[in-house]
Amino acid sequence: MTARAWIDAAEAALAGMADGDDATRLGLQRGVSIGERTYIGVGGKAPILLAPRDTEILARALARLAATGVRWEVLGAGSNLLVADAGPSFVVVATERLAGEPVLAGETVRVGAGYPVPRLVQRLQKAGLTGLEFAEGIPGSVGGAVRMNAGWHEGEFGSTVASLETVTRAGTVETIAAGAGTFAYRRSPGLGDGIVTSALLKLRLDDPARVAERMRAYRDHRVRTQPVGERNAGCMFKNPAGDHAGRLIDACGLKGRGIGRVMVSPIHANFFINQGGATCRDVMALIDLVRDTVSRMSGVTLESEVVTWT
Repeated sequence: MTARAWIDAAEAALAGMADGDDATRLGLQRGVSIGERTYIGVGGKAPILLAPRDTEILARALARLAATGVRWEVLGAGSNLLVADAGPSFVVVATERLAGEPVLAGETVRVGAGYPVPRLVQRLQKAGLTGLEFAEGIPGSVGGAVRMNAGWHEGEFGSTVASLETVTRAGTVETIAAGAGTFAYRRSPGLGDGIVTSALLKLRLDDPARVAERMRAYRDHRVRTQPVGERNAGCMFKNPAGDHAGRLIDACGLKGRGIGRVMVSPIHANFFINQGGATCRDVMALIDLVRDTVSRMSGVTLESEVVTWT
């Protein structure tokens, strides 16, 4: 579809939901700057954004969009997302309002997709629950952490997931029990391509003081080794088997290399820093330069970890 055609089709599909209580629950907005909602801070406006308040209204909206063939993609906290300078060419569905407080029951926790991961980890520490300390400094929301199987060093988010509630692209609500094939390195092949709306986590009881101490150790290491406080999209590339993308980039002498207003971090080479005023075009050009240089000098082709919207 052309830009005008898909926008008109989306507006028509959602027209019956744009009044009264449905409108409040659906959270339809127009002309929303998506770049401002990403951690790296690049990208244009979304013609249509939905911020549903509950699963039922989300399912109805997706069913209507599916019936008209309108594409949509999910926006969590925007921590590993690059958005084209012209903005996305599809409906954006934000999970920010699917973020009710976690419900704790013994060693299990049910939490909404839009709930911030750092806040969740703090909540678990106070409750004396262990298993996600490594994620204390990982930006983003629960839904994004599940979808990307976010991790750091020995920890992966998927290892704590017992089951998930999702809404398929056809608008069907499903519950998925996590199993051996649900999660893999930085992806979740067992989830399909729908939206995660909530997750049931299985953790373990522990002394809150010990949990807090492990969190401090992770935090201290992160502050020493990553560009904390700088605008970035997290790790740009996945680690190849048996190696680290940051080491390969550093070995090619690329720390500090920049294009436009984006630069390879001098602290950790797998982070790209927006120095202020960077564009998505700058970032994509630097990604290509780094990937090509590493491939030429080491024989390793790096795979992007960030999601790119055009």
